[in-house]
Amino acid sequence: MPADVSRAAVNEFLTRPYPVTLTREEIGPEPAVPVADGDVVDVWLRFVEVRVRERAVVVAYTDRAVQVEVARRDGSRYRVWVWQGAVTTPGRDR
Repeated sequence: MPADVSRAAVNEFLTRPYPVTLTREEIGPEPAVPVADGDVVDVWLRFVEVRVRERAVVVAYTDRAVQVEVARRDGSRYRVWVWQGAVTTPGRDR
């Protein structure tokens, strides 16, 4: 059986189960705007050990931050807040 050395497999090996998320203060005081059927984006995620770029779906935003949902290969999902600058259109700046 061949080894899985895909980018997703390497990222999962290098990261903890949950990335570092922005604090409420960093997100900003205004309410988050939820997004139904959000865009698929590329996002830089910060883990304690490493930074990785993942594919995600936008679920909410403020004037300075974006909440994305990331699906893992095992089917689990998590949501994390990142700076707007960490989010790009898929394929851009790759």
